[in-house]
Amino acid sequence: MKALFHYLSAGQSSSDGNVRTMRLATALVLVAGLGATAAALRWQQQDLQARAKNRFDQQVDRIEADVKHHLNLPFTGLKGAAGVYAASLSVERAEFRAFVESSNVGLEYPGIRGFGFVERVKSGAVKAFVAAQRRDGSPGFTVKNRGTAPDLYIIKFLEPAAPNQAALGLNLAEDPVRMQAIKRAITTGEATLSGRIQLVQDDSQRPAFAFFLPIYRQGLQPATVQKREAELLGILLAPVVVEEIMAQVVAGMSGQTRLAVHDSLDDSGATPDNLLFELGGLSRLARDATPMFETARVVLVGGRPLTLRMGTTAAFEAQQGSLAPWLMGLSGSVLSGLLALTIWLLGSGRARALALARRMTADLARERQRLHNIVEGTHVGTWEWHVQTGALQLDERWAAMMGYDLARLGPQQISDWRDRIHPDDAPAMNAALKRHFRGKSQYFECEHRIRHRDGRWVWVLDRGKVSTWTLAGKPDLMSGTHMDISDRQAAQLALRTSEENFRQLFESSLHGILQAMPNGSIQYANPAACQLFGLTQEEIRQRGRAGLVDPHDSRLHILVAQAMLSGHARGEVTMHRGNGSRFECELSLTNYLTPGGEACNNLFLRDVTKRKRAEAEISALNAQLEDKVRKRTAELESANKELEAFSYSVAHDLRAPLRSIDGFSHLLEKTIAIETAERSRHYMNRIRAGVRQMGELTDGLLSLAHVSRTSLKNESIDLGAVSQDALQACREREARRLVTVHVQAGLVAMGDRALLRQVMENLIGNAWKFTAHAADAQIWIGQLAQDGPEITTFFVRDNGAGFDMAYVEKLFGTFQRLHSPGEFSGTGIGLATTHRIVARHGGRIWAQGAVGEGATFFFTLPAALAADPA
Repeated sequence: MKALFHYLSAGQSSSDGNVRTMRLATALVLVAGLGATAAALRWQQQDLQARAKNRFDQQVDRIEADVKHHLNLPFTGLKGAAGVYAASLSVERAEFRAFVESSNVGLEYPGIRGFGFVERVKSGAVKAFVAAQRRDGSPGFTVKNRGTAPDLYIIKFLEPAAPNQAALGLNLAEDPVRMQAIKRAITTGEATLSGRIQLVQDDSQRPAFAFFLPIYRQGLQPATVQKREAELLGILLAPVVVEEIMAQVVAGMSGQTRLAVHDSLDDSGATPDNLLFELGGLSRLARDATPMFETARVVLVGGRPLTLRMGTTAAFEAQQGSLAPWLMGLSGSVLSGLLALTIWLLGSGRARALALARRMTADLARERQRLHNIVEGTHVGTWEWHVQTGALQLDERWAAMMGYDLARLGPQQISDWRDRIHPDDAPAMNAALKRHFRGKSQYFECEHRIRHRDGRWVWVLDRGKVSTWTLAGKPDLMSGTHMDISDRQAAQLALRTSEENFRQLFESSLHGILQAMPNGSIQYANPAACQLFGLTQEEIRQRGRAGLVDPHDSRLHILVAQAMLSGHARGEVTMHRGNGSRFECELSLTNYLTPGGEACNNLFLRDVTKRKRAEAEISALNAQLEDKVRKRTAELESANKELEAFSYSVAHDLRAPLRSIDGFSHLLEKTIAIETAERSRHYMNRIRAGVRQMGELTDGLLSLAHVSRTSLKNESIDLGAVSQDALQACREREARRLVTVHVQAGLVAMGDRALLRQVMENLIGNAWKFTAHAADAQIWIGQLAQDGPEITTFFVRDNGAGFDMAYVEKLFGTFQRLHSPGEFSGTGIGLATTHRIVARHGGRIWAQGAVGEGATFFFTLPAALAADPA
């Protein structure tokens, strides 16, 4: 090509060959120029595409960081709440509410509904648990959806209480999603995040999360799963509506990105069923136009993977359209023509000049690209300030950082910049500028806040330097950078807040707290400890740990050694107050490391002198009570022996004369002549009937006494078969009677076989007896519908004589009868015996009836025989 240009510069244009060569050279240059233009156009398009992709990736990185930050905020609050339990052996409702109010949930933890405490309660202890909560400042406390699980996980506290009242007392054991997270928290000992749930206190029933943090007795995490299960004190809870906590993330997106959050491990599992949050209709991308860029990120929150799907919006893609490539193409084409014409006119000299210009342009482009790459790699925005005119030039990254579109922002002045700076930070920034302008600092550097387009404040690190000065020595051109340090400032604020919270806990704790060094010297003592010992903090420091403990008590050394091995220890120690008095102190000791790696101690103290005195009094009272019980037992044993002697007397001494009277009466009856002794025979029959009745009364009394003394044997009994035996005995005694009997199948009970047989014989015997005058006598024996899993109700019904319900209370009394002996025979002891047998089995018996319409006797039996009530 140089030879061709040389040939052209030599002026060989007169001959036809030279003309053809010039034309060929011009054509070649024109074709080359157009080709270069096309290549430049393609490069420009690729560069724009790369810039757009880079901007999208930066937005994705920022959104991912914001999502992680806001979703991990609840764990920070839960760890603060855990400190309340670490500093106290028992946390009451008022103390927990005070912590939540001091945390200022709405400002420090945006999107969180509150903080709560979940307690594991055995199903048999629910009533006691509810009573305890009602005594602890919640009179309306009740357990919701109790269920049938052996362990209930009940929300004991949930503050602020007013907006969370619907969830207080909720049993989380009935929700498999929440229980899965709770079990994982207990097993791992770590904070966990639940799957997608809905909060009962959220009227809109939007997708929500529950954050859980297990806490253990003595404030330390056990080493094994079994110990964690055994030492579990409860689970701290933070309910969150996803839409509310994501509002802070959405505020910084400026409509440039679509976002969907799914409860799934990877993008392939992102379905509408597990959709938690959506902004910009990202879930409809499959059927709408494909976005310019789309990506998926998986974040891990509380041990649970969440998939973030992000894509560009129409607003983002509209910014990518540019006329620059087409202008470049048009300009390249024009320049190609001009270049060809220039070659035609100027020859090789101009060609060399243009080649040099192209090299310089390429070098400049490379330099600009290098500077651009440096700025992109440092994730900062740049600015240039013409100090004397006040004109300000900003780049796209600075505009994006502040939520603006650089093309729409328009010309900027330093006054516009100053208006965006937080008023509290302006004095420090002006002072830093003055120091740099006066040469007192080599660079200008200042941390301050700038107002974002959406109104929030963004922390930036502002650095710059004057590059040119006027002839008068005044600053002319100054350049610098802005770096977004909001996350760092937020972390520092969170650290300061956490330190303040722990300081408040230390100062306001009702228990004495000491912090001791390895050598036993005291570093800090809270006000409760000073009050406990009656000493100032300085006096406690002077005494040290050894000066507070009774020198004859070696238990503290054992506790310190135990804490060195396991990290914590708990026990009782005798200590001295400032006035020399001694007191018993319950001590909980834990280890912590100083920044230098020294193992120091936290000592939590509580005066238990009154409790020890009360325990001693209780022990003495128990001893007195046991002595009284022994004496009373001896008296009862003596009374029982007397009753046994009475029973023997009834069985032997009283029955002997009855047998004698009956025998001689029978002999006398045989000696009376039939034709002369009708009235005498009548008197004799009356005497024998009285003897038989007295014998029946004696047998009834013995049976009643036998019921009270017999020990119960628990076994399964077929009451249907027992009923059939009793009915057969009745038929044999009165073979001429016709009674219709209905016995329900499957009448099975648990109890003492002999005693329950006596119950059925008494009830069926009564039904048989009192249907004697019925035209169509019928008896029904069966079981009512199940009252519950532990109680069964049986009945015996007849259509006989019945009774007046006004006298129902007399039925089960000894010797009580509602019919005269002339109507129906009997002693009045059978139902009393039946009542006592059912009561000994832990059941109850009652009756219903009407005169002339029959009677029904009901009795209940437990599914299993409990401890003998006798």
